[in-house]
Formats: sequence, structure tokens, C-alpha cells
Amino acid sequence: MNPSPSFRFLDFCAGIGAGHAAAVKLGGECVGYSEINPKAKRTYRMLHELDTLWEPQLDLGDLTKINPNDAPDFDVMLGGFPCQTFSIVGRREGFSDPRGQIIFALSDILAAKKPNYFVLENVKGLMSHNKGETLRQILIELESAGYNVAWKLVSSVDFGVPQMRERVYFVGVRKDLVNSNFDFTFPEKAKRVKGLGSYLKSKDPSYALSDAGYAYLEKYLNNKYNKESGVSVEDLKALPDFTMIDTRQSDLRIFKTISPTLRSGRHGLLYARNGHLRKLSGLEGLALQGFDTSFQKRIKNVSDSDLLHQAGNAFTVDVVYKLLESLFQQAINPAACA
Repeated sequence: MNPSPSFRFLDFCAGIGAGHAAAVKLGGECVGYSEINPKAKRTYRMLHELDTLWEPQLDLGDLTKINPNDAPDFDVMLGGFPCQTFSIVGRREGFSDPRGQIIFALSDILAAKKPNYFVLENVKGLMSHNKGETLRQILIELESAGYNVAWKLVSSVDFGVPQMRERVYFVGVRKDLVNSNFDFTFPEKAKRVKGLGSYLKSKDPSYALSDAGYAYLEKYLNNKYNKESGVSVEDLKALPDFTMIDTRQSDLRIFKTISPTLRSGRHGLLYARNGHLRKLSGLEGLALQGFDTSFQKRIKNVSDSDLLHQAGNAFTVDVVYKLLESLFQQAINPAACA
């Protein structure tokens, strides 16, 4: 625990706690988290070094079952409310799916506890769901809870992380803390994006593609979707170091400077290095979401499959860090940021 935190935060739909990592870097103290996936909760406790004495007190369980008045007091709400019902790859049932109702549970907590700020996240598909009506209703709900709300579609690459990860972020400030004309300005895009080599550092030989892996890749390149591309295994091996290869079923995609979006259900990401192909490891997946080596060293006995799934569901730490930093600066001293 931070001995003298500058703010307290609650971490909802927490996943593995990328928001937690960002908030702690800014001096925050976690006073509770809500996550229902047991594997994600286990990884969360590892990454954030929650000892067994504190963990039961911090674990709030299913947020839809929380009595808002019983939640601990806090200053900042963080949350990546479920996106499956709004994603273009889902059935897009929106509010008719129980997961789509979670935004209302978050709004109830905001209205009851009245934290100063919030940062919430969802997928790009939310913007077009139900011809924009879903987004409009979410904004009405958050504003009616007493908040001045701004939103924007941003990508992790805009914040210096080489991952093509577009997400909608909502930033809220309690209305009585700012002037009525306060308008949060999202940070400018980073002038420099780190190279993929800064993130893809695994030297473990087990991630080098095996003979069986190359044979499978050869078959993939010759399936009905990819055989017209004319790309061979040898072509992929010869790509510049750290070029990433996304072996989607329907088409092969090659990314020379950034990573494709990490998703919970997407495995099969490869990259070229020294004339060979390697599989993306779970720890490299964490790195591409902003969990540096200090966090990676805390992982014990978590499978690559689980880590890649969890990284695909996470925030990017750097994005939340910069949004919170900008939010605090602008809300505390709006004139200085004009």
C-alpha cells in the first residue's frame, strides 16, 4: 500500500488491473476491486502484490451485487465495462444482454459515492451500436449521475505503445468541481512510438516455431483464404526483425512497425527475428499492454494461453496513466491547461 496516497481508487471490471498499475504510478491507493473471472483475479493479485491479509477486504466481487452505499469511499472510478455486447465481433445485443446493464450499476455507484473522477473504457463498436443510440444513452446515464463527461476514440499507439488498439474512453469530472463550461481535452498524440523490439524480448527457445509449427503454417498459407497471396514460409522468415504476423483464419496480415490489437480470443500471433519465426509469449502480451518487467517478474505458474487471454481483455497501462495525469492537471487548474 502507498503510505501517503494522493487519491483512492476503485477498480471495476478490473481484469488484471492495468488501470490499477497506472493509478499507483500517480500516487493512488486501491481501496477495492471488482472482477468475477477467477483466473484474472489470481493474476491481478500477483501483479499488484496483494498479500492474503489485504486481499479479502479489497475483493468486492460481482459489481452488480454491490450495495453502492456499502462500497468504500474513493476518489476515482476505473472500469472497462464489458464490451462483448457492443463489439462488431459479438452479437451486439447491447442493453438487452445482462452484460450491457453493467454501465447502469456503475452509474448507480457514481451517484451514491460521488467520487471526483472516472475513467471508463469500451470497444470501438460502441460508437456505431444501434446507430449511435447506445452511446447517447450511456452519456445521458453518466451525466445524470452528476458528471461532466468527455469521450474519444483513441489508440494505444497514440500514447507511444506500438499496438493498434482502438478503444472508446470516457472521462468524467464531478460537476461541482469545475465550471459549467469545463471541457476535458484529451492528450495530444505521442511524438514518438517505441519500437516493437522494446517489448518482444523473450529469449526462451520454446517460443521458436517448431518443425510442426512451420508445417502448420505452410498448410495455413495454402488454404483457400491465403493461397492467392503467394506468400511462403521463407518469405515470412525473411521479414525484418520484429515484424508481426497475424494468422487469422480468413486472411494473413503483416504488421511491420506495430502490433495488431491483442484480443482475448486471438492467439497465433508470430514475429520474425534473426531469420526465424517466434510465437508471442504471454509475458510479451503483458508488455504490449504496458506491464513492464517489474510486473512480469511477479507472474508465477500462469499459462501463456491465460496470459494472452487476460492481456487481450486489459487496458493499456500507458493510456490510463496519461488520461489520469491530464485529468488531474486540467480539473485542478483548468486555466493552466487552456
